[in-house]
Amino acid sequence: MEQNRLWIDLKRFPWLPFFIAIAIWVAIAGANFYYQSQGGYTGTGILFPISVIYPNQFLWSGFIFAFLFFVSGVVAFRYVHQLNGFLLVLIAVLLVLLGNLSQGNFDIAFLQPFYLKGRQYYTDALNITDGSIWLRDFSKNLEHYQMHTRTHPPFVTLLHYWILNISGIETLAIIFFAIGSLSFPLFYKVLVYLGFEDLRRKWTLLLFAVIPSVNIYLLVSIDALVLTSTLIFLLGFTRIFHQHKMDAVAFLLITSGLILTNLLTFSGLFLFAFLGCVSLYFMMKRQWSFVWLSLMSAIVFILTFIVIYAITGYNQLETFLLASHSENPDGFRLFHQPLVYLMTRLEDISEIFLFLSFGFLAVLFSKKEGTEVFEDKNNTILFFSAVSALSAMLLTGAYGTGETARACLFMVPYFLILLKTIDAGQFRVLFFLCLFQTFGMQMIGNFYW
Repeated sequence: MEQNRLWIDLKRFPWLPFFIAIAIWVAIAGANFYYQSQGGYTGTGILFPISVIYPNQFLWSGFIFAFLFFVSGVVAFRYVHQLNGFLLVLIAVLLVLLGNLSQGNFDIAFLQPFYLKGRQYYTDALNITDGSIWLRDFSKNLEHYQMHTRTHPPFVTLLHYWILNISGIETLAIIFFAIGSLSFPLFYKVLVYLGFEDLRRKWTLLLFAVIPSVNIYLLVSIDALVLTSTLIFLLGFTRIFHQHKMDAVAFLLITSGLILTNLLTFSGLFLFAFLGCVSLYFMMKRQWSFVWLSLMSAIVFILTFIVIYAITGYNQLETFLLASHSENPDGFRLFHQPLVYLMTRLEDISEIFLFLSFGFLAVLFSKKEGTEVFEDKNNTILFFSAVSALSAMLLTGAYGTGETARACLFMVPYFLILLKTIDAGQFRVLFFLCLFQTFGMQMIGNFYW
């Protein structure tokens, strides 16, 4: 019975867009590689659209962990209906842990992303002697810092510094992983507010844990912390949809997510663009609640950073302008490097898609019955608002260095909420394709930046 159902699911899956997606990737990657081998410059890596990848040293311990990751994913999906919310979150955390230990051991998975390349926030954090003075003078000394430090707000590096003052690099890695793992219960609650039925909710959380971008980058990256803070923001929005009204808790969640995200990354501007898109949609329907929400959130945000400036002397706006110039010193790239601008925009979009998995792309772009992803009104509003906000950022030249699978990790929930109404059989095949792709990617290379 089980085998017959699986065979039917496989036959009904939209394999044509699946293989078309692979073919397009191979064609663009091949053309990019050939052009660069002939001396051309596109601003992208030779393994388009992957921005950063280093070959893995084969270790038997890594293979065993990868095998355990794959088997755990299969077993968890098979028996997910028997799991309560707490066990489900623990298994999701375990899947990320096993997926990353596929690199070989604790040092490679947890610690080397901080210290190995020598150009991370960690390197600058070790050189801080007085956090308050360092923060006050951050803008003045911006160009002397490592690339990631000078293109992010200083609180990222300060967070490293504060934790390292308490304990060592192992504690730093564990705390980062713990904060990133909060994204699982937050996303689960988002799914509750969006009306996902119980089994679909559990399936979606497991998929969230094994999707390549989340499984690879959740462990010790700043972007895992950003994923958690943006999910706090999204939780506030979905609470409003669930209750059909705004309350103090929803407002607190939205403003907290907005402020926390912008303390960690300038990509937090995405949330302002998202607020603008949602407000515009409801303005056209002559509903003004989200407009007032956006205005009040913006006021609280501005007041927060005025207070920070008054207390510490740190100016967020000045730092943002300096960081933008540091990343694009020659100005808007379309005007002086049009090919590079176009190729890096294509790279950014393609990397997000690749790390969502080919299986997900097959469902997203399928016209087959059972793969309808835009059936739920609220989910569609959230998705297109997020895509519009990110598109506006990409058009300005954001993410000029690629790495969007990591830097745009916050986009993954907006894609996954589209799976609320797809056929159960399509979901099953999508999950196993995604699990297999992540298994392969974790084994083949390490994507640390």
